[in-house]
Amino acid sequence: MVVTTGEQAKLRILCLHGYEQDSSIFRTKLRQHIAGLADLVFVDAPNVLQPYDIDGMDNLKRAAAVRSGESLDRTIRGWYWLKSAAPEQVCGLETSVEFLASVLRDNGPFDGVLGFSQGKCLSNWPIDK
Repeated sequence: MVVTTGEQAKLRILCLHGYEQDSSIFRTKLRQHIAGLADLVFVDAPNVLQPYDIDGMDNLKRAAAVRSGESLDRTIRGWYWLKSAAPEQVCGLETSVEFLASVLRDNGPFDGVLGFSQGKCLSNWPIDK
């Protein structure tokens, strides 16, 4: 028998940001679209990207800034990154899978997972609890 109190419980959703982002950026993007519809739990990818890991034409500028002691505007993260294309070498994926398993174990259960870009790829990854 199911007893309800007239209030419908909010879904609890784990939110996984995309490449070159972090949880604060993803939270800001989603706030205007689904605020109040669900309890959203945001986590940061465990891998901090270095300037040479980041796509884009300003890589040389970013790398020079780091060498000179200047910091990037924010910590840039990724769930994994491509170290080389030939042969293909992916880095950071095992660390991310282990991290997500600990999030599920320590902070779950969740009703669903919402991911953007790389976060979407990880949301489909089979993770043993």
